[in-house]
Amino acid sequence: MFEKIDKYKASIIACLICFVLGAGCVFTIYKTKTSDELEKFQTIYEILKDKWYYSNSIENLDTLLVEQAISGMVDFETDAHTNYFSMEQASQFSSSLEGSNVGIGMTFYLDANNNMVCKKVFVDSPAEKAKLRSGDVLIQVGDKICSENDSQDIISYIKENENKELKIQYIRNNTLYQTSMTPCSYDATVVCEMYDDYGYIILNSFSENSAKSFHSAMKRLEKEGIKKLVLDLRDDSGGYLTSVLDIASCLLEKDSVVFLEEKKQETIEQKTSNEYDCIDMDSIVILQNENTASAAEVLIGALKDNLKDKITTVGTTTYGKGTEQVSIPFEDGTSLKYTIAQWKTPNGTSINNKGFKPDVESNADEVISTTYKQMEKEEIIEKDKVHSNAKALQIYLDYLGYNVDRKDTYFSIESSNSLKQYQMDHNLEATGDCDEKTFQLIASEVLLKINETHLDVQYDKAISLILDMS
Repeated sequence: MFEKIDKYKASIIACLICFVLGAGCVFTIYKTKTSDELEKFQTIYEILKDKWYYSNSIENLDTLLVEQAISGMVDFETDAHTNYFSMEQASQFSSSLEGSNVGIGMTFYLDANNNMVCKKVFVDSPAEKAKLRSGDVLIQVGDKICSENDSQDIISYIKENENKELKIQYIRNNTLYQTSMTPCSYDATVVCEMYDDYGYIILNSFSENSAKSFHSAMKRLEKEGIKKLVLDLRDDSGGYLTSVLDIASCLLEKDSVVFLEEKKQETIEQKTSNEYDCIDMDSIVILQNENTASAAEVLIGALKDNLKDKITTVGTTTYGKGTEQVSIPFEDGTSLKYTIAQWKTPNGTSINNKGFKPDVESNADEVISTTYKQMEKEEIIEKDKVHSNAKALQIYLDYLGYNVDRKDTYFSIESSNSLKQYQMDHNLEATGDCDEKTFQLIASEVLLKINETHLDVQYDKAISLILDMS
């Protein structure tokens, strides 16, 4: 149990060191006391609370004044990772570090019939234990027929049946199969796939149980005599420091330096833990992108500096978060995180605000890297006008085989004519303007095509490299 504290007095807290995109946490001892420097704050606070004309019309003004003051105190141009979290933000941040989920343990996409197609299966999850594979098409979960129900309703149904056996019907290679799974809490951070000459491991977070799952995956490769690994760290934004040290111990010799922790007064060598044994690989290709950050960058630096020529990185330059934060939770559910150190690679290299450049540059296809904002029900992307989602719309139309003359936020007349053709092909009103329903239909069709064609040029490049390595 954590000992809770008075919000504005002192805290005595114990927690774990971690790294995360925008944050890293360590539990520490922290005390504050009234001083001369706080007198101006106290004076302004009392004036606004008691003498300000609008003070009687604002609910909970005393709390609001303090919350706004704290938010202002942590707003630094030089340090984007020192933040004050509201209760909701603090809860979201904490949840993001857990890495666990309740369900059967797979990612999926929807096919044209609204069935759930298995995409990836997490290590040691119910789906993996039931031997579900990528490409299996789930048609019924319990008494829910997939094609007749919204996927979110099925996900909720699975969670509601935690620790209860569910019958699952699925199709594999045109043959109908039935199995049973018991939804439960599982680690949703590691995927392991084995092929004839290499292993492929996705690590999407450094969470509480990630190291255990990662070691389990590495032991499978060792058992099969596989000595080449593709490690996918794309979109891995970080996690717990203890997890980094444990995962590094699966790949590096005992007592290897994982990173240098540079604090105000000292620099500490952080080494591999003794929790897991090292499983030697002849070659490792690491997939990285602009969202690979913090703890994931720590691991990249440790592997590059310790294993040198065995490591090849593929993708784009990583995020570049080379600092460490501590997190202080308060009694009301809010929290403060602030920077206490900078970390460097074992050889003393700082990647803060720079990131790691890849050894082999490979950009994701534009249709995958393109983002958009959720449209409102009445929102329209009109022809011959600018709209923030017009870029995505035109890229998506092009990917689906419709002619467009540009791919920016201006929705051109020619692109509008192509949208008209799409609308006619799909029995929609051919206006040439794009409403929310049409945009979501196009986005869903694009996602389906991406998944069915396995479009991933960065992955393809990594596989090509690992297969050419002796």
